[in-house]
Amino acid sequence: MTEPTAPGAAPLADLVRAARLPPPARRKRIREKAGVSLQRMADELGVSVTSIWHWESGKDGPSLENAARYRVLLDQLEQAAS
Repeated sequence: MTEPTAPGAAPLADLVRAARLPPPARRKRIREKAGVSLQRMADELGVSVTSIWHWESGKDGPSLENAARYRVLLDQLEQAAS
């Protein structure tokens, strides 16, 4: 059975898998270890500093699409900082 998708869109299941995030405190540690400011992270993702702060404190979570992009960026920062 194939999943319905919009033209050019990733299947929903792939998006959900890609959007799995580490716990909030680990997100913050990854960013800080890489030497990246909240402002720079927000700029990279096209969101507000407040959004990043909420995501790192566990007060709120990103949308599915933002979570997938955030996960990719966190993975890249973690690799670059190690």
